[in-house]
Amino acid sequence: MRAFQTPLPLTFRVNASSKLLGAIRRRLERDVLPALAREGTMRAPKCVGWYPERLAFQIDVARDATLKASASRGVVALHEFLKQAGETGALTRQELVSMIPPLLLDVKPGHRVIDMCAAPGSKTSQLLEMSHAASGKGGKSPSGVVIANDASLQRSNLLTHQCKRSNSPALVVTNHQAQLFPMLYDAKGAKLRFDRILADVPCSGDGTLRKSPDLWRKWNPSSGVDLHTLQLEIATHALRLLEVGGRLVYSTCSLNPMENESVVAALLKRAKGSVELVDVSSSLPELKRRPGMKYWKVGDVFGFHESFDDSAGRKRQKTLARTMFWDAEYDKFPLERCVRVFPHLDDTGGFFITVFQKTKELPEDMEALPFVDANKAYRLARENAEWNEKKRVAPVIKFDDSSAVASITKHYGLSDALALDGALMTRQHSDLPGVSPKRLYYLSKGARKVLTATAKDGASAGLQVVACGVRAFERQIVKGVKCAYRITQEGLDAVYPHMKKQVVRVRAAELETILARQQDEPGAKASIGGARSSSSDIPEEITHAKSIEKLKSVADGCVILVPKPVGDDEDNEVEASALAVACWLGSGAKGKSLSVLASKVEGAQLLYQLRDCMSRKTVQ
Repeated sequence: MRAFQTPLPLTFRVNASSKLLGAIRRRLERDVLPALAREGTMRAPKCVGWYPERLAFQIDVARDATLKASASRGVVALHEFLKQAGETGALTRQELVSMIPPLLLDVKPGHRVIDMCAAPGSKTSQLLEMSHAASGKGGKSPSGVVIANDASLQRSNLLTHQCKRSNSPALVVTNHQAQLFPMLYDAKGAKLRFDRILADVPCSGDGTLRKSPDLWRKWNPSSGVDLHTLQLEIATHALRLLEVGGRLVYSTCSLNPMENESVVAALLKRAKGSVELVDVSSSLPELKRRPGMKYWKVGDVFGFHESFDDSAGRKRQKTLARTMFWDAEYDKFPLERCVRVFPHLDDTGGFFITVFQKTKELPEDMEALPFVDANKAYRLARENAEWNEKKRVAPVIKFDDSSAVASITKHYGLSDALALDGALMTRQHSDLPGVSPKRLYYLSKGARKVLTATAKDGASAGLQVVACGVRAFERQIVKGVKCAYRITQEGLDAVYPHMKKQVVRVRAAELETILARQQDEPGAKASIGGARSSSSDIPEEITHAKSIEKLKSVADGCVILVPKPVGDDEDNEVEASALAVACWLGSGAKGKSLSVLASKVEGAQLLYQLRDCMSRKTVQ
């Protein structure tokens, strides 16, 4: 209780799959954190031991503090760092306990994954990062899919904003009530189920008292009782959607057994041996935790009840359910395998996590979808069909302009491995037929399979898609430019590894000048060794003979500038490729010019990383 009454420290994690990973971590450990430690006004910043690869940090600053208004220069510098790195997706501010469920899911690149109650999206971003990181070096994108679902369209839009920073072709954002998420079927009529499911369900939130002090006034015993049935419905449906052999992580930010162990035990009882609790005691070994409760009492606003039948003759909440009560059968369930995290153990919030493994098909009565009468079924079908129009969300449309795809493929020399044909989608309102799409989104194989799935009878599955894929190409029709689409900076992660044309290797100092000019740095100019070309057909920033030769070999329009790595070292090549910058090579009254297509925020982070690589002599 004393721990709950203290402010929650600021915590964040670095994106494990970010191409900026090395520079971000070096900047943190070399500049930002030492500056805080030198001031001596707080406990030393802490690298979280149980989080893989030293990528999570805890700082003794209240998470709700106004960092930029701090009197501490170190804290103000921390604010600027968090803001810049957060906007580029290289870093995410997230509560420590919230990072645990994705780590216990054990996501692989080819998995179909769904986060059923995903908003605000920090866990989904983590799942995407893990999926990309597991794909290995060389910019290889995961072949699977990560669906971020939420019942609220408003929260789904916030979710899209949070997750799109991952620049992942595997992302699909949907808007469904979790317990009613549609069962999907492939072209052969087989169920399209998920390998990994995260159900971080709506809860009373009593584990968040440190970050939400208003809960001290609002909390009452009815909260957990009111939500138990919904939580059980969501978890039951999650098991229906789960593939045999798949893993479900059920979690809440509550410590109430009505929302935790009673839900878990009821699921195990219903499943009749078809699912089991996974022992995760050896996972994240440095995480301080407590085992799940084996016994509990059921209480509501009227007091405690011995049993469901006993409560029938006295005052009780209408939401009280039989599944809340302890049952003698529960003795055989290893509920101690549930994970409870308390705030005083490691200066965190409170949290509950359980990992299920589906070992065989569910019993028929559990597998059966809830009964829906014909009138309600018709109404739901109508609502699904009209969802885009009612919610004013542009539908997802397959981009099947083969001539445009051929033009993009030829112009950028894209390899067959990217397989653009059939992999592009667009968003277009139905009242604008025939308009050439402005944006093209690239989707992973797994994402495409989900979006083309149907209902059992072959009809539309009614999937309500808010966003999908990564914006890879954008229309830019300019006289004299052969291809109507340019590559976006966010699409480079997926597209660049497959490009054979329109890529120019330049000197690091030339790229530094171009990025510095975008940032309006005073004195930024082309001033490196080598013969300076006076020709109007060469941008003034490009001065080295080999860079000039390379630039002359590409067509006007979108070009990708990449610094030269030092030597043949594979790691140096990876770092150089991570600094690829999308630019526009155009002609004007004063000759050729180069414009950076990345946002100014992205440009600032790329410039920092470039200078970091130059100082370490990995690029030249």
